[in-house]
Amino acid sequence: LIDDHPMVLKGLEQLLQLNADFDVVATCGTAVEGVQAVEALRPDVLLLDLKMPGEDGLSVLRRLDPDQPPAVVVLTASQDEDDLIAAARLGARGIVLKAMAPRVLEDCIRAVHAGGLSLSVGGVDLSDRLAQRKRVENELQHILTPREFEIVRLVAARLDNQEIAARLSISVGTAKIHLHHVFEKMQLRGRHDLQIYLREKMY
Repeated sequence: LIDDHPMVLKGLEQLLQLNADFDVVATCGTAVEGVQAVEALRPDVLLLDLKMPGEDGLSVLRRLDPDQPPAVVVLTASQDEDDLIAAARLGARGIVLKAMAPRVLEDCIRAVHAGGLSLSVGGVDLSDRLAQRKRVENELQHILTPREFEIVRLVAARLDNQEIAARLSISVGTAKIHLHHVFEKMQLRGRHDLQIYLREKMY
């Protein structure tokens, strides 16, 4: 279990240990401690908080061993669809909101341990949204260069030209040139049209 709130960790540990088929092998309050525990103990399932100070849950997902990852269940108070889909893209197999009943969490853990997915949140199947985004991304990768595609994703993350330039270590002028090429290739009139496209098709 990885969560930065000690009371939440304790409550989760006590809840799960009421089930004879669950064995909590470690409780960790930071991403760093959690990754170390996963590497040392190789648990079957990792229950992971998404929003934590410092390194967050998405950072943990990026650092897991791709050859021996645990089945990850994200337990979060956030209903930000972008965050949840990002977690699914990085390998989370289950997502449970903290406002849900304990039985939902228990069922989700059993489902992902058995090899399944449990990515329906608030009546929305995130696996369908994820598949739709992947289809659109594949289409864009056929018409855009890798750098142009990267810039499109940064626009989707609501970064302005200066932030994009800083993130990619390029000049603002170069970022604008790349964006101009994106607009031409996608037959869009400008950033506003691109943001509308991304919101309707992917985000």
